[in-house]
Amino acid sequence: MILVLGATGMLGQALMREASGRGIKAVGAARHDSEIILDAGNEAALGDAVIRLKPELVINAAALTDMDACEADPGAAYLTNARPAAILAEACRRLEIGFVYVSTDHYYSGDGDNKHDEEMPVHPVNEYARSKYAGEAFALTYRRSLVVRTNIVGRRGWVGRPTFLEWAMDSLERRKPLRLFDDFFTSPIDVASCAKAIFDLVAKDARGVINVAGREVSSKRRFVRALADQMDIILDWAETASVRELTTHRAESLGLDVTRAEKLLGYAMPDTAQVVRSALKDGL
Repeated sequence: MILVLGATGMLGQALMREASGRGIKAVGAARHDSEIILDAGNEAALGDAVIRLKPELVINAAALTDMDACEADPGAAYLTNARPAAILAEACRRLEIGFVYVSTDHYYSGDGDNKHDEEMPVHPVNEYARSKYAGEAFALTYRRSLVVRTNIVGRRGWVGRPTFLEWAMDSLERRKPLRLFDDFFTSPIDVASCAKAIFDLVAKDARGVINVAGREVSSKRRFVRALADQMDIILDWAETASVRELTTHRAESLGLDVTRAEKLLGYAMPDTAQVVRSALKDGL
């Protein structure tokens, strides 16, 4: 049995589906609408839940990803994105089980669409990135921890809180005004492919920091154009925008080098077209 924290989120749902497809019993935990109702910020309850359940693996996919909210309340960002990793790492150490901490790619700036491997120096420029990097440090205090740096795209199904993919699909289908960044670069991966890679890496006892992402780097503008192509929509109304227009300062060169992951897994990570196709196919 494994424990998935953040089970109702975009990646959490994909992890639960992947576990089911592999015949693995997965127990989901989240603040609401989950088998176990658990706030990751409640330290005592978090550690007790792991010790009580005695899972074979813990995957922490819970996070506060709203960058403006993190900037407005750094304490909340730390208590959600960083501190739980310390509690979970210690609980997993006591049980001698594996621990996966799902991190971020928001660590690199100023070099366009270049790719960054796991050894590249990081430069967190906002509270979200700082809190996630602190979470990585806490997770890595335990020798059996796997830290996954990624940039996921997919659907979540939360009313009133669309994911980037859900927003883009709705905007394309309804021809809503679109302003797309051409100076913000990522290596997106669909949640199904990310979940598969995580389970495959765990099966190989992978440890340390590993980039799990698409093998290509694309701007937000290029990604949405690829999405429009797959949806058979002629995107002739989008305007070009800059990430510098946003209130919270963001790292903008988030490309990830997935060479290490590909060597460990023995297969290639998906390119942008494959990511888009899989994301569209992967319904809720």
